[in-house]
Amino acid sequence: MTYYGLQSGRRAGCLKPRWLLRSVLPLAALLPLVGCGGAQSEAPVIQYDVALQQFLSAGRDSFMLGRYTVAETQYRKAASLALLRDSAPEIAESGYDLAVAQLAAEEPAQAHATAEKTRRAVALRGGRPSPYLDLVDAAACYRLGQYGQARDLALAAAQEAGATPSAHGGASHDASALLLSTRAALVYALAADQQNDTAALARVPGMVPATDQRAAQALSPAQALALRADQSEIQALVARRTNPAEAWKQAEEAANLRRDSGNYHDMARALALAARSADAAGRKDAAQALWTRAAQSAAAQGGAASHLSSALAAGVAGAADSMRTVTPDDANAWARAAGGVTLHPFTEDAPAP
Repeated sequence: MTYYGLQSGRRAGCLKPRWLLRSVLPLAALLPLVGCGGAQSEAPVIQYDVALQQFLSAGRDSFMLGRYTVAETQYRKAASLALLRDSAPEIAESGYDLAVAQLAAEEPAQAHATAEKTRRAVALRGGRPSPYLDLVDAAACYRLGQYGQARDLALAAAQEAGATPSAHGGASHDASALLLSTRAALVYALAADQQNDTAALARVPGMVPATDQRAAQALSPAQALALRADQSEIQALVARRTNPAEAWKQAEEAANLRRDSGNYHDMARALALAARSADAAGRKDAAQALWTRAAQSAAAQGGAASHLSSALAAGVAGAADSMRTVTPDDANAWARAAGGVTLHPFTEDAPAP
């Protein structure tokens, strides 16, 4: 779960995650404790805040170790405390964190259900869920093959990201909106590509706001790298059917940028897109090599290497795990597309069927 790392604050009834597109990483800062004397007990509200932040912190630490189900347990405890307090912002935050952890744990159906429950609970208390929840839900629906709903949610996230006037957040707001809108456009394009909807793909560039100088200056180097990767992959998806050679070029560029940022889940997907584009351009040899690379990278994501990828991605930018779209079955499918290759060459396994 990678996020872009731009902070934003809370307003009444509405939560904006502290770190933009944190992959499954709720980077909630621990509240400082002020000593009130050794014999004086803490106020109940302070005890509550400390407990809540401890659950969120434990969830973060568990995720970084690849212990996704343990992280889920911690986020459920945080959500229960948020319900106890009847706090719409804290329900929104803990529900978002739980959905992201479930998606990383290969539980897209549970992540989708959590997103819906979170929306209802927040709305019941007069609050408004953040667009980040819609984006995670869009990724979950994509994983479930619910491409129409994934597109609707991604479009809603992109529209809401740009709905708040920039005066409320200045350059930081503009950069946050740019990153979120672009990632939402990517999920929309991935779903439209699966549906073979060329008309929808043609509309995708209009979902991505222009990068103005003020927003660009507010991006960290890692955020700028992730943004360029998303933009390149979107261009490849849009061009694949009409200009496969250009799509091939843009997909390989996206894969290279993902590799540089440590976002290996998205890198494997971009390699597979490059393979499809090279095949459409008539370069069967290049396509076979790209399919093989995508398959072997995806196959390596099932163990310790996957957990390392998650930790690296969470420390830079993007939304590698929260937006994870590579499934365990992809490695075998891509290996078959390559003509049957060895997925784990250093363990001497047999070629994939």
